[in-house]
Formats: sequence, C-alpha cells, structure tokens
Amino acid sequence: MALKEKVMADATVNGFKMHYGDQGQGETLLFLHGLGGNSSEWDLQVPFFSRRFRVVTPDLRGHGQTDPPTTDTYTPFDHAKDVTALLDHLGIDKAWIVGLSAGGFDTLATALTYPDRVRGIVLAATSPYVDKDIVAVGNRWIEIFQKQGMDAYLDRVVKDIFTLDFFLAHKEEVDKFIESQKHRNLKGIAPSGRGNLGFDVRHELVKLKIPVLAIHGLNDRVVDPAYARRVRQAVVGAEVKLLPDTGHIINVEKPEEFNATILDFMVRHGAQAH
Repeated sequence: MALKEKVMADATVNGFKMHYGDQGQGETLLFLHGLGGNSSEWDLQVPFFSRRFRVVTPDLRGHGQTDPPTTDTYTPFDHAKDVTALLDHLGIDKAWIVGLSAGGFDTLATALTYPDRVRGIVLAATSPYVDKDIVAVGNRWIEIFQKQGMDAYLDRVVKDIFTLDFFLAHKEEVDKFIESQKHRNLKGIAPSGRGNLGFDVRHELVKLKIPVLAIHGLNDRVVDPAYARRVRQAVVGAEVKLLPDTGHIINVEKPEEFNATILDFMVRHGAQAH
C-alpha cells in the first residue's frame, strides 16, 4: 500500500527509467500530463485527491525526469504500454485515469488496449483524434519558435492555452508555466509530438464499456470543446462537463471545479473514497 506522504521515485519499466509521484491510499487515480508537460502539471490536484485515493503522477517518456525514447516516433499506444507497466511495477490492478490534452490520447489508448486495467477515464481538454485544426495550432507554435525564438514562442503559447482574464489575473501561475517550459528537453518530447499526429480512435470509442467523463473549457483555443460532445455521442453513458470562461489548461484555471467534478463522477460510478 502506498505511503500517505508523497513519494517521488524512479521505476524501470519496459527497459527505461520512469520518474513518478505516488501519494495516498485506496483506489488508484492515475494522472497523465500533456505534451511537453510533466508530473508537476497536477500540483493543484494531488493534495485534493490524495486525501481520498492513491494518486500516481508519472513523467511520461521523454518528459520531465523520465528517459527519452530511442525512436523517432512515440505514439499514445507506446505511452499506454509504459503506464500499464508502471501499474504492474506498483502492484496496481486497476486505475481511474485522468488525461489532459495529449495525455487524453494516452488515456484513450490505455483504456482501449488494456480495458481490464481501467476503472474509468476522464478526458480533459482532449480529443479522440488529431485533425488539421489541432495540427495547425502546433505548427504555428513551431514556426514562431523557429523564426522568433523561445520568448516569442512562449508568449504565443500562454496566450493560446489560457484565457485572457486568467492570463492577466494570475501572473504567478502563468510565470510558473513559462519557467517550466524553458527547461523542457525538446529532443525528448519531439517523438511524442510526431507520434500524436496519426492518432485517431474515433471509430473505436464504441468499444469503451467503462465510465467516461469529458471535461472541457468553452474557451479552449487549442482543442475545440466540440470534441467533448463527440465523445458523448460515441460512448454510451459518457458524460460531458463544459466550463465557461475557461481555456485549455482547465485544471489550472478552474482547479476547484475541475477537482469537484471528477470526484463527483468517480463516486457516482462506485469509487470508494478513502
């Protein structure tokens, strides 16, 4: 059983070192960050949920303190294999999974490939496929980075992922995000970026027989909130929560509502809070 106090550790999974956080007791809640992020992306969630559940927050392959891939392309299905191996390492049979942005791709890949390991999923600001509009956002960021440098790139990113009101009123959180982005290993992240491009499980969603919640900001400029409604159309019983005046990083802009919505969803679907 996990310790109540937070543990940051490394595990050897699938032949590489994966860094992860582990805190709390009870049913397991696994949080998967987005492209270019790391486990600290969930700092506003871990204290809340670890009082009730066992919370596991890995740095995905090529991110944070986890080893980079040895291949040029790393898909959501590769990440799914890794996080399932981490569950094996920790002796965890099943987990609830929350995935943000590209972490939602990994969440869907895990639920579809290893359905017996997943209790339920929360798809936060994500999509069941990567279309030209999502690609266009990423290409715009890459072009700015290549032509104007890191500062201009980060300025564009934060204006795209946060609403203007949040950007102006929460300088500390915005600055924290900018600082974290400056220390990313771009070579480690790039294989996942390439691996995401062909992601498309739209026609596989019907196979999901677990509780599914799609939660999305109505002002998301990176992944349109219409994708959440498409999940609801495709998955029997899927639920949707749309947060007004909220951008892409919903767990940071609206942490209280984000946390409460997920907790309510889990408990209604049989999760036993510790």
